[in-house]
Amino acid sequence: MTLKSMPDLKKRLIVSFITLAILTLLLSFYNFIPITILLVLVVSAFVSVGVWEYARLASAKNFHPSVKTMIFFAALEVITFFAAHKNIISADIPTLLLVISVITFFIFHFKGSTDALANVAIEFFGLCYVAIPMSCVLGILYPLSKGGVFPDGRFWLVYLIVVTKISDVAAYFIGKLWGKRKLAPVLSPKKTIEGAVAGFLAAVLFSIIFSLVSRSASLPYFNLPILSALILGVVIGILSQLGDLAESLLKRDAFVKDSNTLPGLGGVLDMLDSLLFTAPVVYFYLKLV
Repeated sequence: MTLKSMPDLKKRLIVSFITLAILTLLLSFYNFIPITILLVLVVSAFVSVGVWEYARLASAKNFHPSVKTMIFFAALEVITFFAAHKNIISADIPTLLLVISVITFFIFHFKGSTDALANVAIEFFGLCYVAIPMSCVLGILYPLSKGGVFPDGRFWLVYLIVVTKISDVAAYFIGKLWGKRKLAPVLSPKKTIEGAVAGFLAAVLFSIIFSLVSRSASLPYFNLPILSALILGVVIGILSQLGDLAESLLKRDAFVKDSNTLPGLGGVLDMLDSLLFTAPVVYFYLKLV
């Protein structure tokens, strides 16, 4: 197996560099109110597209979820989560919104009972699957106040993205070049055990590197003890690949190769699948520890 067997690599690299450049620019001015609002709207937009892609998978299975309602509540969940996190509104509002969304999903199916059980479950799961983890991303970037001062969460967001995605990258390259034994032949025939092990080890290694950097550079608010780095690396190394397989499970069930047809990406869900499982881990680590 050689690099020539990766025909989509060039497109992936181009899209990745463009995305990284835009993200770097936004994060450079993340604390300016207009940029903060823009970042919240960008995350809401990603969540909206992700929920739409998820609804398309359900539609491919001949279910009929209320797509517009799902998108509305998903975007609103992100916004209210951020507002509650910043103490702009009550912390109970995001939970209340989830309750209202369930009631609304039921109301939309009162006109017909066909597949109502499945459709309501699909709608609520889609909201939880995409919107809540992505809300945690904003919670990582904008941590809770400490004595009236809001710490800089950019280093933790970079940590989350790098450690999660380096697992994806290592699994992709090692699996393509040297992988022989199939990891999950039904869900994702191209994934290999060799790639999964490489992805896991890469996550642990880079997590430890971040810990060493935090100790030597004395970065503000980024204090990652070596033991915590090891544990987080192990958890992220496992969950990042489970998140990838989870989305593959949904796609295979719907007989769909990619969640969308965006050049170099496939779909938003394809890009975010591993982060959907790892973002809550880092968020609650920061909140609890």
